[in-house]
Amino acid sequence: MKEYLYHGSPNKYDKLIPNQAHDVGFKEGCQLAVYATSNKNMAICFALGCVSEGEDAERIMMPEYGDKMIFKHCHPNYGGKGYLYCLDKGKFKPAMGSQWVCYEEIVPDNVIEIYVDDYLDLCVVEENEEL
Repeated sequence: MKEYLYHGSPNKYDKLIPNQAHDVGFKEGCQLAVYATSNKNMAICFALGCVSEGEDAERIMMPEYGDKMIFKHCHPNYGGKGYLYCLDKGKFKPAMGSQWVCYEEIVPDNVIEIYVDDYLDLCVVEENEEL
């Protein structure tokens, strides 16, 4: 039986192409690759989008937050859709934790359309403080 990893995106694609990732804490998170995870909720968090409320918008996921995405100076794409890609685990190599990488284009075995508002329990939107 084939094992799957998940990749979440607010955009729908026919294939996923390696992109340069940027992770401030871990060099393993800065590869030119397609990233996927064995944690379905983590992938869903990335599918929720990031609507910027300023120049310093960022989304943060750390193990201590559990399966939640922290939104700073941004928020999920309320009322929108996201996409959960099911990818063949056999084409990936472990990166760190539940993250895996593939260094070539990959066609998903399945793409699941989700509604952002159904997953807001996975989000913590920090309120912007006015000066």
